[in-house]
Amino acid sequence: MEAVTTTDISVYKELLPILASTITAIATLFGVFIASYFNQKNNRVSLEKSLEQEKIKIKLNKIEEIYDHFHTWEASITNTKMAHFTYYSGVFNEKQFYDSLEKYDKKDVANSFRKVQSLSDIYFPEASVAFKDVLKSRDALAKCFFGKQQTQKSCDNLVQNHKAFEKEANKFKATLALLAKNL
Repeated sequence: MEAVTTTDISVYKELLPILASTITAIATLFGVFIASYFNQKNNRVSLEKSLEQEKIKIKLNKIEEIYDHFHTWEASITNTKMAHFTYYSGVFNEKQFYDSLEKYDKKDVANSFRKVQSLSDIYFPEASVAFKDVLKSRDALAKCFFGKQQTQKSCDNLVQNHKAFEKEANKFKATLALLAKNL
């Protein structure tokens, strides 16, 4: 057997700190890699949750916007119905009737109608179906707006069609509420 010389031992003594430093560096890099990998996973999950919350927030805002515009549009139809009702029941003469119709801002109402229609079509197709039912009942009610006779039959027909319109409007609002609840 060969004898280990002092020069061999001194070489090992010099290599030992280098070897220990190399092992430490590799272990540190491996630890950093593992930590980065799990941080990336956590960040991805956090980002996905954040994006999902943001989508829900946007949809809730759109539901609120639809509801506000629908309320404006529905109130306009109710005001028009009331003006026609007072005319048909004989409370207003023709001039008073037309004067009462002129005080409403029709541009704002038309804008609200378009926004309800477009927002429900784009963001909530399931609400779009309910809105089409509202439009059908509105069309039936609108036929009552073209009468010129001041009779009880005209009043009754107007009230009946307005109740049907209100029923469909409430169904549409319930659909919006259900959509908001299920987000």
